[in-house]
Amino acid sequence: MGAGHGTNAVRAGCGTPELSASGRRSASRARRAGAALGAALGLLTGSAQAADLVVGAFGGIWEQSLRRCVVEPFQKKTGKTVDVVLGAPIQWLNQIAASPGKPPLDIVYNPSETAYDAINRGLVDRFTPETVPNLAKLGPRFQGLGEGYGSPHNYGGMGIIYNSETVAEPPKDWKSFVEGTVAGKWKAAMPNINYPSGGLTVSVWSFARLYGGGVDDVAPGLAAVKRMQKSGNLSLWTDPNGVLNGLRSGDIDIAMYWDGRAWAFIDDKNPQYKYATPDPGVIVGLTWIQKVKNSSDLGYAFADLSLSAEAQSCFGSAIRYGVVNKDAVFDPKIAHEITPVDRLIFPPFQEIPPRQAKWVETWNKEIGR
Repeated sequence: MGAGHGTNAVRAGCGTPELSASGRRSASRARRAGAALGAALGLLTGSAQAADLVVGAFGGIWEQSLRRCVVEPFQKKTGKTVDVVLGAPIQWLNQIAASPGKPPLDIVYNPSETAYDAINRGLVDRFTPETVPNLAKLGPRFQGLGEGYGSPHNYGGMGIIYNSETVAEPPKDWKSFVEGTVAGKWKAAMPNINYPSGGLTVSVWSFARLYGGGVDDVAPGLAAVKRMQKSGNLSLWTDPNGVLNGLRSGDIDIAMYWDGRAWAFIDDKNPQYKYATPDPGVIVGLTWIQKVKNSSDLGYAFADLSLSAEAQSCFGSAIRYGVVNKDAVFDPKIAHEITPVDRLIFPPFQEIPPRQAKWVETWNKEIGR
């Protein structure tokens, strides 16, 4: 999604903390992370009581952009104070669920998978035109998602980044990406299924759709991934930073990658790398803003400012990701780097979670962990 950061930072919606390929290591790390975050949130809850609003956000340039474009203007406008808490959305939701009457956070920024989880668990309040007037300014593709239980805030597209010195002709469509990889035209990389900001939507659903399947028939997509893997020309990634390391080292020539991250890397004195959007378009990764149930009503005003044209223009230009306010204007220097809305493919986000366990089980059997 997970938004345009420095190349070593986590992107909301378009890049969350790395998961281990090993189930046991992953579970152990998750327990340690949950315990650490729980302790951190316990401490932060105490220290944040002096603040009028507590916001869960992502680190790096994402946090810096949020502070400059939203937090500081909000504090100046309202005279209220805001604490920004960094962490992982899944743990945030568990902490909120553990203390529903007195949640440790008022506002959370979530990728779609976690946003819908929050909705299904009844952990977030509904935005209305009265409480969040800027909902009326959302572009048509972003209206009505989640039935008002939060709103998309920014988006990224999963296109391809490639080394122009080793890939003379990048694939113009996704089937050409598959066939070129199988034929050995390049060494490719794509997200593993356990990449939390796109493994299910990008690596399973999108390829199933491409080859005639869908949410209830992912076999055609898995067959395409398996063909690429068996060719020896495909690697699977869970850490977005590892992709950039692989490009630098020459281990890979081309990778499925978020647009904002790709452009941040290219613009950082790496002109030999290029970014492309193959036909028929790219899977979108959305980052949402949601107000936690039983939290301060001040959160509505924060969400409204966050969705305003001014804040969205500032934020989108800073992180090189698309934003949802139709009146937002990007910095001309980076406007060409934003994936147009008409090139976005929206997965059936709500239909995927009930099928997740089966997809993961099948992937592990067919592709491997």
